[in-house]
Parts: sequence; C-alpha cells; structure tokens
Amino acid sequence: MNRATPPTCSQRRRQMQLEARRGLTFLEAILAVVLLAMVATTLSSSVSFMSKTQKRLDQKLGAAELANRLVLQYIDERDSLPDKTLPIEYDMDLYHWTLEESKVSFEFDDQQEDDDSRVGSGVSLDRIKLITIRVWLGADSGGSRSYAPSVPNVVVTRLIDPLAFNNPDSLNTLLAKPGGIETLFESLLNLEGGP
Repeated sequence: MNRATPPTCSQRRRQMQLEARRGLTFLEAILAVVLLAMVATTLSSSVSFMSKTQKRLDQKLGAAELANRLVLQYIDERDSLPDKTLPIEYDMDLYHWTLEESKVSFEFDDQQEDDDSRVGSGVSLDRIKLITIRVWLGADSGGSRSYAPSVPNVVVTRLIDPLAFNNPDSLNTLLAKPGGIETLFESLLNLEGGP
C-alpha cells in the first residue's frame, strides 16, 4: 500500500496562490484601464504640443521669408512694395508689415583733417540709410493687428546705400521705366546735399 504524503506547508501556500490568481480581479482591470488612459493622454498632449510648436515655427519662418523678400524688393524697386495697409498672404497665413527708414551717422576714431564724411575712394557715408522691416502674423491667422512680440514675428534691419545697385537688373529696370532717369538724378541731388 502506497500512502500519499501530505503536502507541505509551502506547497499548500503555493497551490492556494495559484487558485487565487487564475484570472484578473476587477480592481486589477480598472487599474490597467486607468494606466492605459494616462499613457494615452500623455502621448496625445505631447503630440498636440509638438504640432502647435511646429506650426508656430513655420509661421515665424514665413515671416522671415517675407521680411527678406521685402528687403530685396526695397533694394531693387521701392515703388513696387505692397500696400502696408493690406495683409500679405504666405502659405495660407496672413501677415502684416511695417518699414522704417532712418539716417545713419558714423563716428571714426581717426578723424581726417578735412573732417568730411568720405572714405576710401570718395564714397559718401551720408547717403547710407538704416531700414527696419517688421513682419508679424496677422489677426486673421491667429496673430495680432499690430506688431506684438508675443506673435510669430521677425525684425530685419539692414544698412542700405541707395546708389549701390547690387543687382544690375535693378539699375536697368529703374532706367527703363518712365521717369526712371529723373528719379535717379533726383536721388543723386538729394543725397549729395541738394534741396
């Protein structure tokens, strides 16, 4: 006759644990669902934040592109600049802009004896201008009606010599349009201390 040996205390405990762990309890299921919802919410808000940040960066890049184009247009042909009161459309967004011109004065450590404002080959520094172009996201695209640092914006400042034609086409365009020669002579007279 074979007698079965009674289970030890540790074997009984293990058997009871296995019987108790056969399925998920209701509390474990709720906890799993809550954790899954927290992870999904975190991922969703992270993706939303990155999407909004990318859109703002794209809008700032659009403002920079427009500011650069306006500077080039100012250099090439000032008369063809768009109307400042109307927004400019770029990549499905609307932007506003302003242009400010100011005179520039230079101070040198070594003053020439005749103290005129000519350097090197006789180029006059009196005609140099400082232009500042501000471009910002318009109110219709989530920005503002007037310049505000809180909306996507760009400020471009550049020193300009109105008589230095960087692009040969600019001079040809100026001379070819009606009244272009007169405009050039007028600029020369005004810059050289005329009326």
